[in-house]
Amino acid sequence: MDEMQLLRDFAGPAGLPAAGDLARNRAELIAAATARRPARRRWVWGSVATAGLAAAVTAVVVLTPADTAVSPGPAEPEPVRILLAAAAKARALPDVTPRPDQFVYSRTRLADGRENETWASVDGTHDGLAFLFGHEAEVAGCRDGKRVQQESHGRTVTNRCVPHPAAPADLPTDADAMLAYLHKSTYGEGDTLQDLGDEAVTLAGGYLRPAVRAALYEAVAKVPGLVARTDAKDATGRAVLGITWHRTTEHGIGNQDEFLFDPVTFAYLGSGTTGAVVSQGIVDAVRQRP
Repeated sequence: MDEMQLLRDFAGPAGLPAAGDLARNRAELIAAATARRPARRRWVWGSVATAGLAAAVTAVVVLTPADTAVSPGPAEPEPVRILLAAAAKARALPDVTPRPDQFVYSRTRLADGRENETWASVDGTHDGLAFLFGHEAEVAGCRDGKRVQQESHGRTVTNRCVPHPAAPADLPTDADAMLAYLHKSTYGEGDTLQDLGDEAVTLAGGYLRPAVRAALYEAVAKVPGLVARTDAKDATGRAVLGITWHRTTEHGIGNQDEFLFDPVTFAYLGSGTTGAVVSQGIVDAVRQRP
């Protein structure tokens, strides 16, 4: 489904809302997609440093990659070697938990050069903000089971909701449990490998604590059909290591899901389908940048 169809479905039979409302509606849809069990659309809250916070979370924390590479066992296939190296680097990072009242800041770049910025509530209850495709949109938090979204012309729309934390606290920390979680989160939509790839890319692009991120990479290393691309580039032109697996559909081979890693530090740099992560950090307020 394309983005305009999503907007038409969201607007309902009464027609599309005003242009300012579309941006807010779109931001709310994307915010919902970043839930712990995300919808089919994906959005990167990703991390240029990636695997975890490297310093205590106070006013602003910038995520920074580790300084040295890991050398996995020579007997492993290349995709597995890369994923296990990335997992080892992630697991070695300090484990720091953001405060519930903070925000995950992220700036991403698409293949056409456009950039998006988001401020997502750590616990899902605080009002966030997004600059998406040239439009500014407030993203209302979910409080007491209700989301009150400000629209244009002074209107408000109230919907029932559950909080969608930008930094989930209860994800698996070992590979087998993570793999089971990925399979469980595919909604029974038929093609398990395709759905698992969607889930894995969604999680990788978000803020994850080090043990969770390491478990994710180790779980993906167990997936059959992985291919390593050692000459890949991301949307910024950076040289990256790509880990790809094909998504098969009833019509044959479909799009590819892909993890992109720094070739030296093994930091996660984004996805081939959702864009390059340029910057991420934990901040105290919307509009604040690391």
